[in-house]
Amino acid sequence: MTLLVTSARWDDAPDGPQVVHFVVPFTAPGVRVEATWDTLGMRATGPDTVVLDDVLVPDAAVALTRPAGQWHPVWSTVVGAALPLIMASYVGVAEAAAEAALALGSRRAERPDTAPLAGRMLNRLTAARDAVRAMIDASDDLRFDNTLEHASASMTRKTIAAEAAVDTVRLALELGGGAAYHRSSPISRLFRDVHGALYHPLPAAQQERFTGRVALGLDPVGD
Repeated sequence: MTLLVTSARWDDAPDGPQVVHFVVPFTAPGVRVEATWDTLGMRATGPDTVVLDDVLVPDAAVALTRPAGQWHPVWSTVVGAALPLIMASYVGVAEAAAEAALALGSRRAERPDTAPLAGRMLNRLTAARDAVRAMIDASDDLRFDNTLEHASASMTRKTIAAEAAVDTVRLALELGGGAAYHRSSPISRLFRDVHGALYHPLPAAQQERFTGRVALGLDPVGD
């Protein structure tokens, strides 16, 4: 990890508030990392807080300057390219939980409630997989058009995939029974980890507003 790719709001820009996207080395004076990652799940990822204190950003390091408070085509590009990859990791979490739950559930496979619960879990896992597969197919090997409509569809599928992945692991916990609830079980960790899917852009309530406004022909980030 040698470069920080980030953005900052510039309220006093000559043409009104702007957002500046830039790159600085982590070794630059004024850049430091504070260990703040203390979370319910995804603990191994460790995305701590990067603090920039009076850091010099040369013009050559600025990749983009855009108006603040407006949707920019760059976000349509980021959403279309990044979300399929991000959500695929959470499908992997759900798949691991389902596999572990089936192994535990097989010990009491003859109980009348076991097979329906396993089937319900696999239904939700299939929904998560299908949503991510649709995102990957729509990205067309990164040849997609960075339109509002593509961004909206990607984020809609992100919400569907996130909710289905969380449901999968919740049902895996139930199918696995008491053994799955122990901290020694991988399902307990996967249950915590999968909830990270809910926090990637956009969270469900914001996504639904964005998608609804796009469908109605409105500015997606307007009042």
